Amino acid sequence: MFKIPELWGVINLTPDSFYAGSRACADEAVRRAAKMFEDGAAVVDVGAESTRPGALDISAEAQLKVLITFLQNCRRVLGEAVMAQISVDTRDIKVMHQVAEAGVGFINDVSGGSEAVYALIAASGVGYVLMHTQGSPQNMQAAPQYADVVGEVESYLITKSSQLLTAGVQAERIIWDTGIGFGKTVEHNLRLIAAHRRLQGHGYRVLAGVSRKSFIGKILAQNDPADRLMGTLAAQSYLTLRGCDILRVHDVKEMADCLKILAAIREHEL
Repeated sequence: MFKIPELWGVINLTPDSFYAGSRACADEAVRRAAKMFEDGAAVVDVGAESTRPGALDISAEAQLKVLITFLQNCRRVLGEAVMAQISVDTRDIKVMHQVAEAGVGFINDVSGGSEAVYALIAASGVGYVLMHTQGSPQNMQAAPQYADVVGEVESYLITKSSQLLTAGVQAERIIWDTGIGFGKTVEHNLRLIAAHRRLQGHGYRVLAGVSRKSFIGKILAQNDPADRLMGTLAAQSYLTLRGCDILRVHDVKEMADCLKILAAIREHEL
């Protein structure tokens, strides 16, 4: 038995994102967000700084220039209520302050945060995606090493969650992300995906971001992320069957269709 995960659609307001299909300018991004909601997304996760391996840092000012325009246009076109369904992907506390004040529902922080970030999350009341990473985008894939990748990621998330709780963040607002592709080899990624049910045993919702990532390309010998849809759907379907709570996806409609088939088959299980 499995539950249907939430789908978080990905939009990148930067030309540096690793997958061209996720990139959009501010006006196009609003149209794309509306289509993602129509196709079944519960949340749209938007970022203005690439965190792909080797990506350069983008200033808070540059991020905010496009993010605030996007958020204002979303509110105007889709209505005030949609703001609770927007997540902003950023590592920068200045950006976090501004988008939280703008009314977004979630902050997706690939850095794992800090005391100052946790205080902001507690004060603002937004949901927080706590992600594990090893290193920074500039060096995280140089030579990732773990003695026990599942145990170390699990311990990291437990420790950081304790700090969030101490800061005053409610447990239901903390979402775990193992950080697939962030300081991990193909083997590390596969072990973490296979361990998803274990990680869910701590009472926090768990998000998986595997969509079109390089480990799929390496397994299937597909260098172009545009070719990785089938591998992505296979990995996301596996995660669904393992009880994953949230899937962060580039292809909302395609995954929503997969979920409909899985749900239809489940109704006939003996």
